[in-house]
Amino acid sequence: MGPVYDAVLVLHLLCAIGGFGYLAYGGLALTLGRRQGAALGTLEVSQQVGGLAELLVYGAFVFGVVAVGVSGSWHFSQPWVWVSMVLYLAAIGVLHGLVRRSQREYTTLAHRVAASTGPVASEDHDVVRIAALERRIVAGWGVFNLVVTAVLVLMVVRPGA
Repeated sequence: MGPVYDAVLVLHLLCAIGGFGYLAYGGLALTLGRRQGAALGTLEVSQQVGGLAELLVYGAFVFGVVAVGVSGSWHFSQPWVWVSMVLYLAAIGVLHGLVRRSQREYTTLAHRVAASTGPVASEDHDVVRIAALERRIVAGWGVFNLVVTAVLVLMVVRPGA
């Protein structure tokens, strides 16, 4: 396929490994942070580094599109290509529509609870909501990881190629 394709493919893979590789552990990091009493700090650091990882994930998409365009062998009409692109967009939708939105609310509530004076009861509305948000965030990361795994399988197996 040529040196241009090879270079673009390497960039695609580097972005995918760096971006998706980091994001794959978002739910685990939050759960472990909570168990160690540092869920808020873990989430805030995860969001900061996650911003860079998200840029790499966007780069993986761009370089993937370019790789298909310069390959001479792959075409956007092939099922593994267009289904991978649709699933990628679904993963991004889960990331921003479920995970990141829930993380923002979690962070706001956790700061409010931390700033409150006096003891905080486990049945406090904010505490209950934080627990529900944590489950939602972890579940969102699980869905995200499943979709990314499906894309990876499509790229390896390439049905219809």
